Amino acid sequence: MGHRTGFVWGVLTLLAAAMPAPAQTLSNQSLSGQYFFRHVSLGLDGSGNLTDPRSLLGTMTFDGKGGYTYIGQQVIGAAAATSQTGSGTYAVDPAGFVSLASPLRSGATVNARLGSSVVLGSTTESTDNTFDLFAAILAPTASVGSALAGPYWAVTLEFPGGSRTNVRDAFFGLSSTVAGQFATVSVNGHAANLASGIPTTQQVSNATYTMSTDGTGSASFGAASNSQLLSGNRTLYLSSDGNMLLGGSTAPGSHDFFIAVKAAANATNTTWNGPPDHWGAGLRSDSSGALGYAGAVSARGLGFLTWTRRYKQLGAGAYDFTGVQTYSLNSDGSGTVLAAGAGLGPVALGAGGKTFIGAVVNSNDAGGYEIFFGAQMSALSGTGVFLNPQRVLNGASNAPAGNPIAPGEFIALFGTGMAPSAKVAPPPYLTNLNGVTVLINGKLAPLYYVSATQINAIVPYSTQGPTATVVVQNGTSSNTVTVPVAVTAPGVFALDQSGTGAGAVLHSANYAVVNAANPAVPGETVLVYLTGL
Repeated sequence: MGHRTGFVWGVLTLLAAAMPAPAQTLSNQSLSGQYFFRHVSLGLDGSGNLTDPRSLLGTMTFDGKGGYTYIGQQVIGAAAATSQTGSGTYAVDPAGFVSLASPLRSGATVNARLGSSVVLGSTTESTDNTFDLFAAILAPTASVGSALAGPYWAVTLEFPGGSRTNVRDAFFGLSSTVAGQFATVSVNGHAANLASGIPTTQQVSNATYTMSTDGTGSASFGAASNSQLLSGNRTLYLSSDGNMLLGGSTAPGSHDFFIAVKAAANATNTTWNGPPDHWGAGLRSDSSGALGYAGAVSARGLGFLTWTRRYKQLGAGAYDFTGVQTYSLNSDGSGTVLAAGAGLGPVALGAGGKTFIGAVVNSNDAGGYEIFFGAQMSALSGTGVFLNPQRVLNGASNAPAGNPIAPGEFIALFGTGMAPSAKVAPPPYLTNLNGVTVLINGKLAPLYYVSATQINAIVPYSTQGPTATVVVQNGTSSNTVTVPVAVTAPGVFALDQSGTGAGAVLHSANYAVVNAANPAVPGETVLVYLTGL
């Protein structure tokens, strides 16, 4: 088996992925100032019926010390909006994971993420039947103009009247050549009360908007109508960098989520490329109930997205899932993403690759109404021996931050100052390589490769969760990074070392690579190289 073992380690990721430009590690101080926010929460009964929808829209001020206050308009059920004020707590860890006391449901905690001037997440850890989506964007600190400097791509998810009878989602572009006036809006979406949920396209003419110098505004898409995919009025908020719009309706019984990103220019598949990776979150409603999720997304410009999600689903509770989707981008940043079993849906990458949005609009999933969005992670750095808290990855799939590690898994660690020079160890793998050690929950990990910016190690088989600490020692100890632990966290090695390309799979008869020119056949035994089982 010597030559076959050699093949495995030859495929392992010596990616030495370029580290992002220096910034800082994160803490409560990283989240301060005024943000605009939207929060929609769906309360279901045990049969999946929507019985307690709640929505909140307004401004939230973070004090940089773990506390926030907010003021906004709240809608509960089919009632009219009422003014609401309140306060809560939050905690930011070094990677940007945020625990945020829910402003909508007392005692619940939003599993959020702090990106570049964006907070997003979902309440995944509560045990009740509530499913939500939360987003906050940094408000402008200087005056903005009255014209929206788009174009933008937008998604909406709506529950008119606080019911799923007419639930709908949509994807559309917004452009303005004259201040206060949108060009005709072509809306791609579907609604439960229209053609049994089969996707359709509608045009909205004479849509207008207003924008104040403080970044607050409104938009009108005509008279509210359940026969239209997009209609009625929305409160709009503009982010400090002008790259995002956030909002929703405060009409009686309105529970909708509106989010838009400034369109990328001259985009190709290679434009969607990290690190830094992106945080992401989404909300879905279908015949089985609802689910919300928060997670991370990585792309390497190759047409593949690796999503690591923490889900909360009716009847299933909270669980982790990591999967790969393909995407294709047009030059205007719009495109499609292929979700497993659901076919193609619209997606858009924001300007500079900083944000993205998407929706599930596909005839193969006519009963599914879902939107998702994401924002780029803050680039992190540190002095001395530094382990990037966002870059403890599965050594095969490179699944992004939040993906658990598992006993026996081959992992890749990224940072700076982690070894005096590059060195590869032959088997058996030592726990001290080139003077470098890695401690996982205080136990030495076997090492395959060390360098100043990357280490490949094996998680000790005795590692138990729900979380584990990881420390690199190179003369001195690095910062401590805490990661989730699972019994298994599978990842298949890729031939191109991207984590998402064709898998490292061999014909057992001759050890030739399985590919399109030499495919596997029914009944054949093949060898699949993977980790995390």
